[in-house]
Amino acid sequence: MKYKIIKADIFKFKVSNKTNWLFTRLQNNNGLYGWGEATLQGKEFEIFEKKKHVFQIVLSSKFNTPLDLKSKLPFNNIVEASISSSIMQCLWDIYAREKDQSIGQIFSNTKNDYVSIYANFNRSTIKRDLEGIKTRLYKVIKDGFNAIKFAPFDEVKPEMSFKEMIKNMQPGMDRIATIHSNIDKNIKLMIDCHWRFSFDAMIELINQCEKYNLYWIESPIEESIENISALKKIRKKLNNKGIKLAGLENQIMKNGFFEFVKNNTHDVMMPDVKYSGGPDEMIELDKFFSKHNIEFSPHNPSGPIAHAHSIQICSVSTSSLLEYQYKETNKFDSIVNIPNTPIINSKVKTITSEKGLGVSINMENLLT
Repeated sequence: MKYKIIKADIFKFKVSNKTNWLFTRLQNNNGLYGWGEATLQGKEFEIFEKKKHVFQIVLSSKFNTPLDLKSKLPFNNIVEASISSSIMQCLWDIYAREKDQSIGQIFSNTKNDYVSIYANFNRSTIKRDLEGIKTRLYKVIKDGFNAIKFAPFDEVKPEMSFKEMIKNMQPGMDRIATIHSNIDKNIKLMIDCHWRFSFDAMIELINQCEKYNLYWIESPIEESIENISALKKIRKKLNNKGIKLAGLENQIMKNGFFEFVKNNTHDVMMPDVKYSGGPDEMIELDKFFSKHNIEFSPHNPSGPIAHAHSIQICSVSTSSLLEYQYKETNKFDSIVNIPNTPIINSKVKTITSEKGLGVSINMENLLT
């Protein structure tokens, strides 16, 4: 059966002074809606400027499956990839609803009953002093998470000299020490560096981190083809101290990961459904990584639609550890018609009675 998209929109939802969520909605000729998420911090203007051109591709084409449209969509940069990936999310939502199945069931008959979750409590920690971090950390641990992530290096900037980086990373080291001293040794602690460091400064950071029993360090330096050799050296030094290297959240499609996989740069690769090419691409990436003994851990720090898509993906993926933005806002649940499955003891149940994505945006709450 040929399907046709008759309407396409992107909605902006302000979460806080530093966060906006972008939700994409498509409607097909049978009146079914599909939802996707295109959140890309600081690039909202560019997305709204580009959306009309990309939407026109979808609105002018009929399709049997979402893959019929994928080859027509642009993925040349992260703005295009955000829009196109959100469209693919919508298309798979609609397609699964048409087939009276969940998105996960479309891809596989075998499902994981539960997905392991870790709490990223960075954005929800407004007070960045040590007491503020301890207060927020207490709530995370009380909620039963056994794996947590924080980005402590607020003061470090990529343009700094080596000496400046070393000086300015000390408040971040104090934050790591505070977190480490206030959690059980069995809790996995991940540290996100947001590409702030030079290679030399990163080597010094690793030396100072050895005593904190870190599970992984994420995105320490710029993740470019030119830095593959440096990334391999960083990984080797981390592994020698029992720490994993994670990253690559902004890579686009399988091609964006290929050289990093080929060169074995990371222990953990973190594609994001919002940029990587959509649900089908994420599932293919999981298979690709698995063949090369690389862990699949979806990047997922945004809104409830990306979260729902990530759960659908992980319901049929290899064993994975999924990111969850920890309580930046209570709107995460209130903005959807049916809340996402609750997280209990760092796990989320994947089996639901809902079809398609399983959740949708409450338009009244979105627009008020």
